[in-house]
Parts: sequence; C-alpha cells; structure tokens
Amino acid sequence: MNETEYVVVSDFDGTITLQDSNGLIVEILGNEENAKIEEAFIIGLAGNRETLEKHFQTMLISLQEYKDFLDEHIRMDPDFDSFLGKIRVEKIPFFIVSAGFKQGIRHILGHDRVAETEIYANDLVGEERLITKFAMNNLPCTNEVGTCGNCKRMSIEEIRRKTDKKIIYIGDGMTDVCVVDGVDLLFAKDYLADYCESNQIPYIPFKQFRDVEAYLTDKQFFRKRRAS
Repeated sequence: MNETEYVVVSDFDGTITLQDSNGLIVEILGNEENAKIEEAFIIGLAGNRETLEKHFQTMLISLQEYKDFLDEHIRMDPDFDSFLGKIRVEKIPFFIVSAGFKQGIRHILGHDRVAETEIYANDLVGEERLITKFAMNNLPCTNEVGTCGNCKRMSIEEIRRKTDKKIIYIGDGMTDVCVVDGVDLLFAKDYLADYCESNQIPYIPFKQFRDVEAYLTDKQFFRKRRAS
C-alpha cells in the first residue's frame, strides 16, 4: 500500500474508548423516564438522534457533571496512542466520525490527541444544563438506528471529497452500518462485525487498536524505518 493514498477514519464510542459514553451515562445517571426512552430506541420506535435529545432533556446535567462522569467511567483503548503515533509519523490524515458529541470526544482525548484530528460529531451546548445541538438537521435516513444527527455516511462522503483519498474505517456499532459500502478497507468488531457477517460484507476483524496496527504493518501500510 502507498500511505499517501489513504486516510484513516474511526468511530469513537466503543472503538477508541472501551465503553459507549452515551449509553453508559444514561444507565448510571438516568432515571425511569430515561429507561423508557432507551427501550423505545431498542425496539425501533425512536431514532438515535431523537433518543439522545430526549435523554439530555430528561437527565438535566451540567457540563461539569458530564466531564466528571467521563473522567470516572470512560477509558480509552490502551493501544490507541501507539496507533495514533504511527499514523502521525506516516503523515496519514486522521478523522473521527461519531454520532456522539464533540465535547465528550475532546475531553476524553485531551489536547495533544485532538491536535491534527478533525472531528465530525454533534454538539452539547450550555454550562448548567446541557442541550443537544445536532450537526445535520432533518435528514431522511433509512438506517436501522434512524437519524443520527451527524450522518456518518455523509461525513465519509465529505472526507473523500475533501481529501481525494481512499478511506480506512474502524468501527464497532449500529451507527457505523451506513458507511460499510462507502469505504475502501473496513475494520469491524462487535455489532458491526456481526452485521458484516450476516450481510456477507468484507471486513477485517479486530478487538483493539493493536490488531489494526499489526494488520496495516503486515500489509506494509507503514514504511519500515531504521532505528535512529
């Protein structure tokens, strides 16, 4: 492979992190109303965007409470830093595409990891009470999780137009399903891997970023360098 031909795009929750922050915050800080909202999503009566909007309307949490929750409960894949360092050495553009929120992504990653990383995601607005602000409004969507607020398919298409490069995608969940036929190399685990298996969609299985790094190294995606 020629590294200049590719960009790397990754989902965030459950892929870069070991937990899904949006699901876990509802589980831990939510109330009975949140449980009903989540049940409606699970059985297909509400889409992802509508569900997140209702959850934050119900939980009434502040920005500081949100950040404190992330600090206490969310951990990153321990191999992510090695992978990110490798693609930065190779000067490969890196993007995060998420149906979650930029504020959470930036807080978890911190300044150094966010640098040189373009993030496509939704927003949370406010200090004392967080309100959802979605990247894309009123888009028709046939995805089984319904409208995501930030459409990953459209984000992928924009990245391809912007960079004019092939796309390596890394993901794990339901909101990643809509990108599988729009990328050039797909790494999948958990729900996304099961979906690919059921629909005979080619993918490369992974559990942690060390598996992605090993595969790309083996396929000579990363140039071999002399030790200095």
